Amino acid sequence: MPSPATGVATPSSAGPRPLSRAAQFGYGLGDLASNLTWTTLTAFLLFFYTDVAALSAATAGTILLLGRIADAVIDPVVGLAVDRTRSRFGRARPYLIFAAPVLGVVFALAFTSPGGGTTAVVWAAATFVAVGISHSLVNVPYGAMLPMLTDDADTRLKMSGYRFIGASLGLIAVSLAVMPLVQALGGDDRGRGFTGMAVVLGAVGTLLYWIVALLCRERPAPPVPREAATWRALAALPRNRHWLGVSTASLLAFVRLGIITAGAVYYARDVLHDAWATSYILLTFSLSALVGSVLTPWFLRRTGKRRGINYGLAATAALYVPLFFLDGRPAVFLTVFLVANLLGGFGFVAAPALVSDTVDHHETLTGRRDEGLLYAGYSFATKVGTALGGAFFAWALAWGGYRADHVSAEAGRAIEWAFVGLPVALCLAQAACMALYGLENREHPA
Repeated sequence: MPSPATGVATPSSAGPRPLSRAAQFGYGLGDLASNLTWTTLTAFLLFFYTDVAALSAATAGTILLLGRIADAVIDPVVGLAVDRTRSRFGRARPYLIFAAPVLGVVFALAFTSPGGGTTAVVWAAATFVAVGISHSLVNVPYGAMLPMLTDDADTRLKMSGYRFIGASLGLIAVSLAVMPLVQALGGDDRGRGFTGMAVVLGAVGTLLYWIVALLCRERPAPPVPREAATWRALAALPRNRHWLGVSTASLLAFVRLGIITAGAVYYARDVLHDAWATSYILLTFSLSALVGSVLTPWFLRRTGKRRGINYGLAATAALYVPLFFLDGRPAVFLTVFLVANLLGGFGFVAAPALVSDTVDHHETLTGRRDEGLLYAGYSFATKVGTALGGAFFAWALAWGGYRADHVSAEAGRAIEWAFVGLPVALCLAQAACMALYGLENREHPA
């Protein structure tokens, strides 16, 4: 891993730098890689804990929450390291090159269970924290790379779209491949199947991160002296209200994502009474993300970023209400679910571009760019949000008296309210947080 160097920063005076199509599309492969591990963790690790490793739902939910918060604390540390890193590979690329294989290994370990009882709990907690830290070492530099590649706002929004296309393809791959891989590699031994699946996806993810590092080269810039005190960098964050708005709204968006991915397998099996519907739900969500990644840049350029995102959130909240009454009509349910999540996904797609714009505003406000630190704050919000979503769903299972060997009517109702009801409130809260963002025109920041 490269050693940090203090007292240097990327100057903002460089004009917009054109990027090749290969670099723009290649950047999106990083989110494909990320979602092969991230979405698999959020969608299947709770199920692995409760139904394979035999942990109680309450214990599993607590591990997911505390573990995610613990490794999210690492994000600002990684962000500060990226801001101070200088190497022959660049500032962000070394982390993709050297930390990606580590992520692949610990991801596979997270889907193993070497014992029962206390051993299983300790192993689950330790490996979950380890995979989260490894994910930080790759994903924070990857996200911070965007403002290092170009200053052009339109290019950033396009690349955010390409990035979300990669994320959508990752969601689709997870939806279609995880359970078939578990069955093919494990047969009747689901534990062995989950471990084999994780080995395969971890290896593919590592290769994709290496391709990103090959195609995407950061803007060359001579080192410029600057104040590098960590406490000054952290103290400056609350002054950037636009960054606060984007990060808080993203936290709530990822709570919603955590509920969808962690709850799909339970909702399909215990409310729709069709275990295979898990793939349909996740695939529908993936398709909504894929279409949204293409539609979002076009739509937000016409409505404005904040207004367009809030239009989508209001529509999503309204469309989720009928889902309570459509569980007996799967085709209609999936259609409404697709449209709702397409409209509610504008903020997911645009977030990297919004964070990049807050970096520029941060430099105007404080004299510091701190790309790594500001993206780390956003990454922190996404991790804690996803953890809260999974934990809320797990606690809903416990509140409903969920048992893997017998799902009662009370547990089924708890699953339905958590999967459908909570996202309505989260969409409205997310729209309120977006009121803090006002960088519609980067040349004249508010």
